[in-house]
Amino acid sequence: MAITKRQVAELSASLESASPTERQDLLEEMIAVGEAAIPYLIEHLESTDYRLRGAAADALGEISGEEAIPNLIELLADSSVNAQRSAAEALTKVGEAAIDDLLEALMSKDQGARRWAAEALGSIGDDSVAQSLIVRLSDANTEVQRAAITALGELKSKEALEPLIHILASEHVELARASAEALGKIRSRVAIKPLLDALGSPSDDVREAAAQALINIGKRCLPPLTKKLEDSDHHVRAQVAVILGEIGDDKVVGSLVCALDDENETVVCKAAVSLGRLAGDGAVSHLAKLMRSPCAPVRCAAATGLSWARNAKAVTPLAKLLSDTDWATRMTAARGLGLVGRPTGAKALAAAFTDPEWCVRMHAACSLGKIGDRKTALPSLQRALKDKKDQVRRAAVDALAQLRATEAKAWLRPLLRDENPSVAEAASTAIKLLDTIK
Repeated sequence: MAITKRQVAELSASLESASPTERQDLLEEMIAVGEAAIPYLIEHLESTDYRLRGAAADALGEISGEEAIPNLIELLADSSVNAQRSAAEALTKVGEAAIDDLLEALMSKDQGARRWAAEALGSIGDDSVAQSLIVRLSDANTEVQRAAITALGELKSKEALEPLIHILASEHVELARASAEALGKIRSRVAIKPLLDALGSPSDDVREAAAQALINIGKRCLPPLTKKLEDSDHHVRAQVAVILGEIGDDKVVGSLVCALDDENETVVCKAAVSLGRLAGDGAVSHLAKLMRSPCAPVRCAAATGLSWARNAKAVTPLAKLLSDTDWATRMTAARGLGLVGRPTGAKALAAAFTDPEWCVRMHAACSLGKIGDRKTALPSLQRALKDKKDQVRRAAVDALAQLRATEAKAWLRPLLRDENPSVAEAASTAIKLLDTIK
């Protein structure tokens, strides 16, 4: 039955005194009413309660009522940031019908209105507003500038390339980072060199944003990226090694192999991981050589690379790394054998339960569950159920459940009284699972 105007008025009148939960229920009813509820919701945009102002704006956005556009524009300058955000999101949902009013708000004296207008225009996605947003790149307020930069990125505006590149090279870290992110969304070849230059920025945030932008641009970056592996700054070389792994083209394998001989250990580590991701079995022999490095992080990175290779050839070097003097390398090798998932790794993992570091024992248990060699795994996992560390016992329980080892139910029952509630709960869950297996 259609709701009457009087009933809508009653719903509206109840909003001021309603609890947050009741208010949400009332608003959902008003949203269901649709256009007839718009005048009442507009009234609540002037409530003394900022939460109700924001909630009313949210509801108007759901209805997408064009009638409310002027009122929502006014709310962009509200004293509450939450209400401002709700108004911007509502105007975004209204869409193209709100563009003219948003362009006017973009010229407002109120910096909040300019900021949120820019965000909404970027979200609506009509690139005809790009020039108006470019004007705001020189706004006196940083928040407005950043919003305009982000909006131009959302619009993928080629018109904005030159000013964004100019901002990327500036000393203003926050705006330079936002520009890098925007250029990554636009994905123009023109931005590649400036983004490569930004990898040498003194700011971590700018370097990371530039790196992600280059990853977004993708394979078109590869030729200049590989040249950057010869950069004089080892921070740049290390970042490039990561980017090459993320882009994921096997044409750069040779360059990454060369980077394993870099004089800087961080570069070697990053190149090792990327090489494992890209080259698979072709990386194993190169990564195995790093096992002799006197640098523990390099050996650990070799273990990570071998894990990413996910190839049977990686089992032997990973098994050897379980005896490394560095606990992090041993842990990475234990986890890696599970990722490789070959039964030949199970025997080495069984021996890892004598490791003095609990995290190595825990990952050995997890990996045995993944590999699936019940004959090798069950005796070790049974002993691990009595390990002094809660995390190891829990990992052993989960591994036994993963192996669907029905014979382990008797071993698990004592753990129902384990001093650690998490272990006891895991044991209960495992037993219930194993009870279902015939």
